[in-house]
This record gives sequence, structure tokens and C-alpha cells, in this order.
Amino acid sequence: MLFCLPSFAFFCPLAALARRLAGVGLWGLTLLASLFLAGAEASAAAPSESVRVAAVIQDYLDGSSYNRSEQLRRAFHADARLYLNGKDGAMREVGIEEYAAWFSKSPGQFNGRVGRLLNVQVDGDIASAKAEIVMDREPARFVDLFLLRRFEGQWKIISKTATRHATPAPTHGRQVLLVVSNVSKMPGTALSSGNSFVELVHAHAQFRAAGYGVQFISPEGGAVPLAYVDTSDTEQRSRVYDADFMWALAHTRKAEEVKAEDYAALMYIGGSAAMFGLADNPALRTLAARLYEQQQAVIAAVCHGSAGLAELMLADGSALVSGKRVTGYPDAFENKNAPYYKSFPFSIEQRLQERKGVFTQGPRNQSHVEVDGRLITGMSWESTRDVVAAIVRQLDAGKPATADAGAARP
Repeated sequence: MLFCLPSFAFFCPLAALARRLAGVGLWGLTLLASLFLAGAEASAAAPSESVRVAAVIQDYLDGSSYNRSEQLRRAFHADARLYLNGKDGAMREVGIEEYAAWFSKSPGQFNGRVGRLLNVQVDGDIASAKAEIVMDREPARFVDLFLLRRFEGQWKIISKTATRHATPAPTHGRQVLLVVSNVSKMPGTALSSGNSFVELVHAHAQFRAAGYGVQFISPEGGAVPLAYVDTSDTEQRSRVYDADFMWALAHTRKAEEVKAEDYAALMYIGGSAAMFGLADNPALRTLAARLYEQQQAVIAAVCHGSAGLAELMLADGSALVSGKRVTGYPDAFENKNAPYYKSFPFSIEQRLQERKGVFTQGPRNQSHVEVDGRLITGMSWESTRDVVAAIVRQLDAGKPATADAGAARP
């Protein structure tokens, strides 16, 4: 069993891989292989080129989700060809002008498509990318593949194709945000910190099974450190080798880069890294408060992720946790004499109590979850699945309406 304490875990920040993984045997080799897959584009091109390609794909995703035909058209070369599903399994070939015209009605209005970039690979002046699209009108997800080329310094999509996959649950086009930290060293120490891999795996898998899109965000964006990786666990091992999942963790988005109106919930993931850089990040605080107050979204946290709730304030100046039942990793489970704990900026339990939260805890090594309205928290990593289940139950019961802006297209 892996405990949510730095002294009982393996850590692997995405930087300095060779140095950190040397000599750690199968675990190190496994994680190294996964991160090679996740960051394959970095070995072929400067990070700036991958970012530019990602921006082009984002133009496609936003343009096709919000009926912005000009933004959609901007992503493609004028002679680009799209190979889509036709009748009875036949292939349908269209040009970009015809395709963009499908998204010309109700400009700027959300049409139920939710897109997410899965992967980018760059090699010189050519690149490939993969994205997924989920729709609110059918239990299906589409995987899009793109071929891009750089023309006079500008990346353009020259070809796109797509395939359709049935989903195990009704797809409703809604998304959730999983918040992670970029901090890989506990301040003032030589100790590594990281985001709990098992919590990430459990939360991501369960949201996806329920039909929700998932995005990772962090204060700085980009790669994040990982902790508590247990490759003897089948589910974790499968994600270590999942290039799309690991790519997403290597390319998290900043809070400033997402729109609150696109998301139904925000959940802070635990791990020692969550103690640093989340609670005091202005953009994250603003985003979470807007989601909670203006979008009526669910705010959640698990284990040390509850540290992210400590400074969340509402428009009236009160703490979000004030008067609410809340939990997180309790002081009773911490080793207060250990260097890792002394590096923490505050005690989760004490800080939430100072914010007038009603802090509770359950038995060690068991799930303990508190649901107080749209605030849902879990005590430890064992609570992750139950926290997500509570979020999904609440969101599915609410069934928020999605704007109708015409037929969705792959």
C-alpha cells in the first residue's frame, strides 16, 4: 500500500529524468519509457514548435465548438482535404470551405462539441496531432488525426480524418478540470514533491467512464512532477504506457488559458506538491470562485489537494469553506517532526478550520468523503473514487442545459 506521505513514495519530476531514474530498476525503466512516449515531440523539435502546432489545433477545436467558421478556417491550408465518415462506412472527402460552412450558423454559440488535444509530434517542418471530440447529442466520441506542414513559418493543417467510438456512458459534452502543481522540490529542502499519480489515474478514468471530458491545469502550465507511481497496480501501469495520458500531464494548461463556462467541476488532486503553489495562485483562485459562484459548478479536492481550498474566497469576502463540512489529509496522519512536514506552509486541517470550515476525518487507510452542497472533499487517496462518484451524481442530477446551435459534425 502507498501512503500519502513523502517518506513512503517514489517521485519522478519530469525534469532531470536520467539522473533521477538511474538505478531504480523496473519502476524507473517503466516510467522512463512512458515519459519518452509522452514527450516524443520534444526529441524531434523545440518546444516552441509544439506549442505553435497545439495553437493551430486549438483554433480548430474552438472554431468547431463555437461556430466560428473564420477561426476554424484559419487552422487549415486553403487546399486542405478532410476525409470523414460517409454513408454505410464509405469515406467522404471535403475541402475546408465546405467543412467550415457547416459551422457558419449561430456564430459564437456553443454547439455541444467539446474538444481536447491528445498529442502532438513534430519532425522538422511536418507534424501530426491527435484530438478527441465528444458531443452532447450522442453516446460517442470522435478521434481526429491531423497532418500539418509549416509554410513560411506558419503551421497549417493539410489533412484531417476521424473515427467514431461508442462510449460506455451517455456523452454530454461537459468537462471537468483536474488541478495539479508544478512544484517538484519542497522549499528549503532537498526533498522531491509530486502530484499523486494514483489519484490522477482514478479521477481521470472515472470521469471519462461517466462521459466527461478532462483537462489538466497547473499554475505554470506545462510538465508536472508525479509521485506515488505503483506499476504493480494494473490500472496505473496501463496509464504509464498511455502516451496520450502522459502527454496531457506534460502539457498542462494554465488557469488563465481556460474558460470557466466550459467546465462543470474543478477538483484539486493531492500529493505533497499540492501544498505549494495552488492555494496562493491568483488565477486559480479566481477561476475556482467564478466556477462556484457564477457557473454553479462543483468544487472538489482529495487528500493534500484540500490545501487548494484554503484561500478560496467568495465575492462577499467569506471563505468558500466557511460553515461547510470539509475534509483533507488530517494532522493526525502527518509526521510533524519530519522535514517534509516542516516545509509545508500550513496545516490543511488548521487552515480550513481558521476559515470556519467544519473539518472531519475518518479511519486511516479508508475512504472518507464530505459532501456539502457543491463542495465535495475526500480525506485521502483512498477517497478519490468516492469523491468523483459524488461529483458525477450531483452533476448528472443537475442536468444543465446545453445551447442548441445546429447539428454537430465530426
